[in-house]
Amino acid sequence: MCNINKIMKTLVNWTAVIGIIFPAWGFMQECPPADTVAVNPAQNNWNIPIENQWDEIEVMTWNLKVFPLANNTVNYVNEIISDILPDVIAFQEINNSTAFNSLASSLPAYEFINSGNGLALAVRSDVLEIISYTTLFSGAGYEFAWRYPLKVELSWVCGLNSAAIQIINVHLKSGGDSEDFDRRYASCEIISDYVSDHPNDNIIILGDYNDEITDSQNYNSLWPLVSDDAIEFATDPIANNNYYASYPSWPSFIDHIAVSTPLFDELTIGNIKTIRVDDYTGYSFYHSNISDHRPVIWSFSVEPVELVYGLVINEIMQNPSAVSDASGEWIEITNISNETINLHNLILRDDGGEQHIISENIYVVPDSFIVMGAETDPDLNGNVNIDYEYSDFTLSNLWDEVILEHPSGVILDEVRYDNGETFPDEEGKSMMLMDPDLGNNLGDSWIAGDVVFGAGDYGTPGSENYSSDCLNIGDMNNDGGYNVLDIILLVNCVLTETCENIDCSGDLNHDGSYNILDVVILANCILADNC
Repeated sequence: MCNINKIMKTLVNWTAVIGIIFPAWGFMQECPPADTVAVNPAQNNWNIPIENQWDEIEVMTWNLKVFPLANNTVNYVNEIISDILPDVIAFQEINNSTAFNSLASSLPAYEFINSGNGLALAVRSDVLEIISYTTLFSGAGYEFAWRYPLKVELSWVCGLNSAAIQIINVHLKSGGDSEDFDRRYASCEIISDYVSDHPNDNIIILGDYNDEITDSQNYNSLWPLVSDDAIEFATDPIANNNYYASYPSWPSFIDHIAVSTPLFDELTIGNIKTIRVDDYTGYSFYHSNISDHRPVIWSFSVEPVELVYGLVINEIMQNPSAVSDASGEWIEITNISNETINLHNLILRDDGGEQHIISENIYVVPDSFIVMGAETDPDLNGNVNIDYEYSDFTLSNLWDEVILEHPSGVILDEVRYDNGETFPDEEGKSMMLMDPDLGNNLGDSWIAGDVVFGAGDYGTPGSENYSSDCLNIGDMNNDGGYNVLDIILLVNCVLTETCENIDCSGDLNHDGSYNILDVVILANCILADNC
């Protein structure tokens, strides 16, 4: 269609805007959250300083030594957690699921995950949502001593501050002989390869590494991680100081927190420490009743994700024909604001539980088009240029929702299509919004793509939407230009009520009728030379 947007932006449908924007504000999470869950410790024997800050993420690793070590270990651990109150806790050596469930029940402010192989995780549910979790490297049981790393995808949100992080909890092979060394070394190579394969993810690898990071190369079983340019250890500044030893009986520092490249900036502003819990409980008591490892905690502040408006879901290919749905689905987004918008950390979701957090800086400049899809390879996706590949999100061929959401819960834009009841629904043809200023949750605002692209499907991915019947709406004589002849034709068909018989639509404001308003819009864009 012609560049009517510049005219139409002055004629915004304020009713639609108010209906979309202001109700969404009501769902924005506060910081601190209004529904904070109270933490009531099972006992109050010690006064361990709190670490929790609402504008920071606190990530802690803690080996609990064949948990539970004693009859009252659950209550002791409960109090220590209740005092420190970190956002994330990675546990190792969880040997008794019943006792671990008791700990979970005693701390309702946290959500707990138990992998079943000694690794577990707890997250503060006020600010963290568990997106997914799984164990990694199923074919490398020997290397990892059959303690398969626990991977957990998390979304941290407090007000406008938000971050998507991926936790990998590890407990590497212990022991000092050559075989133990080789198994740890091999497991670190596997982890290094994983980080290399996920360069845009905010990965935090933490747990009991069972070795020092400060040893020289020939004696360092963790060398594949230590030497990896894409990995840095948050624990490096304190790893060579016995005061901070995480394993005090040796003493040594073997419990580490490492991060991938996207979190390197956070290392410069973060804070790392070993929490010397035994200073409060007494060393002998701690060692006999709680653990032989001290917890290690890294905290870092989180920048707010700017809350902006102007993003519009402009075209959807939900049912490709030339290629499979799994490879050929895509969503086009445009920006009708006057400011460039970064999609990083925004959420693409539906109402059925599918969700993807955009993990890269994707900038949408005003009046441009960004295509997000399930597959970037043009040989597989129908020859579409995909600007960003999403995962864990699919488009139903029947009914579904495409929701673009700020991490705080504010919905920035949404489309709910309806199996052809009001929205176009043709296999191999995208759904195209007739104009980005229209209400895109109304089926009448959409048409089926009829311009062939790529491997043979129909649509206009990455460019302005238009129909082959009328390449430029308002070009009434379809001569490729805009001039007084087009105005004359439009005025004549309005007066004679015959506009629907003209090949190119004169309904420039898409209100379903042809009238003087369409004439005014066409005249303005011709006079301003911006059609």
